[in-house]
Amino acid sequence: MIPALIAGGIAAASLASNLYAQDQDRQSRRDARNYLSGESTKAAQQYDQMMRGIEDYYATRGSLGQAQDVNAYRDAMAGYKPEDFVYTPKEFNAADYGVGSREDYINPYYDQIIGDMTAQVQHSAAGAGLGRGSGAAQAIAKAVAEKDNELWKEANQEYKDERNFAYSQYNDYVRNMQEALNQKRAATDTKLTMQGNLAQDYYNAMDSRQADLLRAQQDKLGTQASYSTAMAGLY
Repeated sequence: MIPALIAGGIAAASLASNLYAQDQDRQSRRDARNYLSGESTKAAQQYDQMMRGIEDYYATRGSLGQAQDVNAYRDAMAGYKPEDFVYTPKEFNAADYGVGSREDYINPYYDQIIGDMTAQVQHSAAGAGLGRGSGAAQAIAKAVAEKDNELWKEANQEYKDERNFAYSQYNDYVRNMQEALNQKRAATDTKLTMQGNLAQDYYNAMDSRQADLLRAQQDKLGTQASYSTAMAGLY
């Protein structure tokens, strides 16, 4: 009987040893799962902190455009009309520059000049023996016509000179007005470019922000999946 008792004792001890080993294994697995769970929680918290840091970084970078810059650029472009920067001159009116009609430039002593010339021609005709006949009349008419034409040409030339001078002044005015608009357009284009750059900076920053957050989120999910897989193997 003694050998049987001994054998039974050995079997019982072996069973107890196996149960103890299994219990120790379960405890080890439980401890490992708890550890991994804790580390998983820490990792998740670290990723959450990282993502908050990303948000803070993009929110406080003063060199980047803001949402209001995008709206300002959109509004500015909506109201931008290239035709507003082209000067449309009104019709040139010489009278606006004090230029009257051709008649205004007729010699003010026209009648006196014609009268004096007529007297001279008549005197010359009398001296030539033409008297008051048709020859004298023809000579006088011819002289008057020539003098009248001469005085008219002088008046017309003065009128043209004044008109050309006035037109030159008007051209200067039109050129100055267009130059002023050119400068305004250049300033407007510069402003639009700067606003566009700020708006583009904002878009770029938002794209980078989203990309950084997405990468951090993906890394977080990947890490969580790794911990979950490791813990699943401990059951």
